[in-house]
Amino acid sequence: MKNKINLSKQYAIQQHKGQYRKNNKTPYWHHLRDVVNNLEVMGIEDESILCAGWLHDSIEDTSFDFEDVSKFFGKKIALMVSDLTKETRLPKNQQEKNYLTQLSKSSWQTKVVKFADILANISDLKNSKLNKKQKIVQVKYKVKYLDAIKSGIIKNKSKIPNLSEAENLLNVVLIQYGQRKITLF
Repeated sequence: MKNKINLSKQYAIQQHKGQYRKNNKTPYWHHLRDVVNNLEVMGIEDESILCAGWLHDSIEDTSFDFEDVSKFFGKKIALMVSDLTKETRLPKNQQEKNYLTQLSKSSWQTKVVKFADILANISDLKNSKLNKKQKIVQVKYKVKYLDAIKSGIIKNKSKIPNLSEAENLLNVVLIQYGQRKITLF
């Protein structure tokens, strides 16, 4: 099991080589590590979910495409990664609308990866060069994604042993940016 997870980590680090977070200092793969760490905090041990955590931005941000993910990691993981990928060729408004629909229709496994991604992104805002107002706008975007995945997470909370810990971590950060707390229990 660990071999496939380690392989997805290696592929993700290689595919995102030379990419940085918005502060232009932090290697991008640190975000992927944070997503997987969040999944582990939630008690997720499923190999496919952890692999998707490492690979979730591969199709959107690298030359790795659906076929590559499917070939190396299987169709199940490729579908999760695909569901976490925005169609960037569309106009921004249509892109966001389609993405919200895509997230709401995705599997609970995909939704839990997105939850871990949202937590990682919002937690990392403190390292961003954005001003407070820009950070609040970013958090509001992420809350829309939370709304799209929330019911799927709630319906499957019994499969996410430590969901309450991640919920608490997220709420601490949401409150810092003047947002409402989320409730998953």
